[in-house]
Amino acid sequence: MTRLESPSSINTFKQCKRKYFYSYKLELPRTDSIATLTGKAVHEALENFYKINTSEITKNNYQTLLRHELMHLFNNAWTKALPNLIKLENDKETIRAYYQDCFLMLDNFIRDFLSSLSSVINGSSFEDAFNKLKPKTEVFFQSEKHQVRGYIDAMLNFNNEVYIIDYKTSSRDHVSEEYELQLAIYALMFNEMYGKLPDKVGLHFLRHGTKKFLDVNQELIEKAKKECEFVHLKTISNDIADYEKNPSPLCRWKNGQCDYYNLCFGQSKIQNYDKLIQINKDA
Repeated sequence: MTRLESPSSINTFKQCKRKYFYSYKLELPRTDSIATLTGKAVHEALENFYKINTSEITKNNYQTLLRHELMHLFNNAWTKALPNLIKLENDKETIRAYYQDCFLMLDNFIRDFLSSLSSVINGSSFEDAFNKLKPKTEVFFQSEKHQVRGYIDAMLNFNNEVYIIDYKTSSRDHVSEEYELQLAIYALMFNEMYGKLPDKVGLHFLRHGTKKFLDVNQELIEKAKKECEFVHLKTISNDIADYEKNPSPLCRWKNGQCDYYNLCFGQSKIQNYDKLIQINKDA
């Protein structure tokens, strides 16, 4: 049975086949890092932001109240993440620095949102203007034909144009090949589900307060199809020998290392390897 891939699993295969094998064939656990935990808190706040009760918000107070609501949501998400953050990082100053970093990213977001809101609110009630800019969030897409699935951070229909947006907390506001492929696969899934192309797919780089969009055309769709087909073809095998290592700076860096670094280069061994392969074969 063909495995359902995702933009993340496809990019993992392209980055390092051995990492793909450990993660998606053996389904070995991954460990959270301080970056992934804080990133999740930011994403949770943004997802819930569009679900707030707007009945008490007006044209006169929306700038203050929307900012307050977003930061309140983030503090709730941060409080939930804090016990795990403390387990990973005992230095309170480091945790505080990550908090400030996330806070600034959300400040960039709300500045951009308020600017967009001010441009559409004239002649409308606050609620109508808010709803005009309110995307669908955490939208699940799946392509049966190409056996790929994934969640989209935000999908906005604005002025009869569809925008697919993914939030990024990365240090660079650059649309890398990895990001471009992710967006191409989103466009492919949208096309199969709705029978048309989205108008734009793009990234909101929260750290930089910038958005970068790609026009969707047939060339982008064909790229996604090709990569999905290629990865499905190359991941039929359950033999570790068919998934070579790709040593690179992504194996180990200044503040961390790949979840499977010790399996590749250390003394760790895979426990119950044959049993794990059989379980995945039977699944």
